[in-house]
Amino acid sequence: MAKYSTEFKVKIVKEYLETNSSYQNLVNKYCIPDKSMIRRWVCAYKSQGIEGLKVKRKNTKYPLEFKLNVVNLYLTGEMSYQSLANELKISNPAIITRWVNDFRKQGIEGLKPKKRGRPSKMPKSTN
Repeated sequence: MAKYSTEFKVKIVKEYLETNSSYQNLVNKYCIPDKSMIRRWVCAYKSQGIEGLKVKRKNTKYPLEFKLNVVNLYLTGEMSYQSLANELKISNPAIITRWVNDFRKQGIEGLKPKKRGRPSKMPKSTN
């Protein structure tokens, strides 16, 4: 379960936008651990509306070409992680960070889908 509901996020974002309260005032008022969280919510709300604040219930699979395009946009210095995430409707900028790091370490191979889960211990039968 998500730590903060969509309604709570919308309430805080609207309070920030309508009352011109500072991030720090909202952090203190609602006992949120860090003002960067509110800053991300406001940025997501401005670029995507309420959809940007909703918790995604399924993992999105991105094709290799899309990942490569995003990494190239970042590496050419055109956009930051946050602005890329907002522009391309990616819910978490940390995903782009991981893609860039994987690309720097392994090249295009780092962007290809990886096998998930524990490898099987059962020997493969030859039938």
